[in-house]
Amino acid sequence: MITIPILCLFSACGSGEKLDFPPGFIWGAACSAYQTEGDNFKNDWYQWEKINSFIGTPAGKAVNSYVLYDTDAKLVKDINLNSFRFSVEWSRVEPERGVWDDAEIEHYRQVLTSITSRGIRPFLTLHHFTNPLWVMNLDHQQVPIADLGGWENPETAVEFAEYAGKLAREYGDQVDYWLTINEPIIIALSGYLYGLYPPGERVFSPGQITQKVIPVMKNLITAHALAADAIRANDLVDADGDGRATVVGLAESVVLWDPYPPDDPQAQAAARRLDQFYSKNLFDSLTAGGFDDNLDGVADDTRTEWQGRLDFIGFNYYNHWYVVNIPLLPAPIAALPCISFRGLDLSQLGVGCPAQIGEKSDMGYEIYPEGIYRILKDLSGRYTVPILITENGIATTDGEKRAQFLADHLRWVHRAVSEGMNVIGYIYWSLTDNWEWGTFTPRFGLYTVDYQNNYERQLNRGGEVMGEIAECNCLSLGILKRYPVRK
Repeated sequence: MITIPILCLFSACGSGEKLDFPPGFIWGAACSAYQTEGDNFKNDWYQWEKINSFIGTPAGKAVNSYVLYDTDAKLVKDINLNSFRFSVEWSRVEPERGVWDDAEIEHYRQVLTSITSRGIRPFLTLHHFTNPLWVMNLDHQQVPIADLGGWENPETAVEFAEYAGKLAREYGDQVDYWLTINEPIIIALSGYLYGLYPPGERVFSPGQITQKVIPVMKNLITAHALAADAIRANDLVDADGDGRATVVGLAESVVLWDPYPPDDPQAQAAARRLDQFYSKNLFDSLTAGGFDDNLDGVADDTRTEWQGRLDFIGFNYYNHWYVVNIPLLPAPIAALPCISFRGLDLSQLGVGCPAQIGEKSDMGYEIYPEGIYRILKDLSGRYTVPILITENGIATTDGEKRAQFLADHLRWVHRAVSEGMNVIGYIYWSLTDNWEWGTFTPRFGLYTVDYQNNYERQLNRGGEVMGEIAECNCLSLGILKRYPVRK
């Protein structure tokens, strides 16, 4: 590992002083099935679009990646990325409980072949928000399918593990890196508290977190643990020749929570509770086997069947939010997250949240590059398994702004690596623009999609810079000079 002087991390360094990353560092881009494939008709999100007025535009054909998957694999190769994270649509391969669609299984084998034949390592995600109708059916009158009741039912975890084992048997000769579930905390909160995702429960009663959200979180943890065991038992082939047949993790949303006011001990305690609830409980459960129900820092629910089920920690970083201590809010959190999202800014509501004055993305997220380093340092100090940045990206139509975003964040990632943190890679969200859960407006892609012209993909400046970084395995002197640290 090459150690770079700290001064060089935050300036356009002298001649030859580029910022090198370790050999074998993972450089990738990500996508998900429902957001890119199009024409996914057999899952709960397809129903959800029809019954919610806040879904501005249906996914439809998304960016037509079900047809254009070979084009997308070529795009990955064209910008020198060595990895590609994508998901299988569960409802395609298992449209009925226990019934497998051989044609769809073969389709995803062709997708994998398109990726691996180009020397790209696939990171296969098994669940990215969507459930087959037999798992969660939102409209029994129109679609008379008996369902399991979603993630409130522990049986769903068992069925998910069956699905994971099936895919491990089918694709183990092509896949070594598996991500079971994308952002379990978002599934639990958005589905069972905020009402933004299926099944759409929007109940802010005092018991909603303890009676609904936490049990769903635990079922998702169990689902990952069972799936990890199923994958390890069924994928026995070392597909990429690195000596390991299976490397199993997941991708959790991790927010950097800061107390407000910063020196208020009660706000500091509130920020710790929210951090424990939002991400640490998941990681603690799947490493040490303990879930902290009352957020007092001590595990209340210990289960050996959860322990040691993460080969790496994957996290998605988009947000830096403040936390205000408000004891009257429901236990066990008793704190207010000062979120800013798609025009929502709690600082304007007189609840004690500070105004966010920093630059924002088109999603309304504060752009805070140092946050990725602070999260890496926090996770590295708490866990011993490797860490993979499974998503980080910016919604913008400005390719230069995306390039600056990459340079800014990767300076901090490099600092983490240079300090000895076990960071194994960086996967950008996303390869192409996509359907962002109700709208096509946010543009995250390294490739810009022309929706009016056969979904043509066009490399933007951010994609060019990502390609330069991946080819060099470094932040070159040219990139450091073109995109200096902003004051």
